[in-house]
Amino acid sequence: MSISDARPPEKRGGAGMRFVRSFVRFQLISTPICLGLICLGLWLTGIRVGLDVQRLIGQPACMPSLVYLWKPGMPHQPKVGDYVLARMPKTGLGVGAREGDRIVKKIAAVAGDSVKVEGTELWINGKHAERLWLAKSIPGKAPGDFDADFTLQEGQLFLMGTTKESFDSRYWGAVNREAFLGYAIPLF
Repeated sequence: MSISDARPPEKRGGAGMRFVRSFVRFQLISTPICLGLICLGLWLTGIRVGLDVQRLIGQPACMPSLVYLWKPGMPHQPKVGDYVLARMPKTGLGVGAREGDRIVKKIAAVAGDSVKVEGTELWINGKHAERLWLAKSIPGKAPGDFDADFTLQEGQLFLMGTTKESFDSRYWGAVNREAFLGYAIPLF
């Protein structure tokens, strides 16, 4: 019998096991502290965490990511490319999020931009921007039913999702700034 076998089981394993035990102990202490500090920082800055619940329950994703941060209010003028958190407008189409639900979308056009939807094609400021991938699958609707040609007024934004199948302004038009809750930052 060797000397190492004569030691109690908790003493066996040498430096490797001591390292593992100290690492686990460190993680058990530091992880809750870090999470607490993150939560405190978010609370102090007014930043909130949001989840795409539909994705969690296996439904089609309605947010650009599973988890996102959002800051209430609109302190600066929104610009193309910003992500915003808004309330779903009333669409009357019976698909997508319910009226008033929170949605995260990317700004595709702002006040002064021209938007044209013709058939299944979308143009913003005369440039082809995207297609209307859902136009043929919305019950009771045909692609031409979404045709529109307008210029966004002050306080209006044209929102688009980050997936081809996103239900967004291509189908329900511009959203007024009053519907916006704040800016969003998709995480993962």
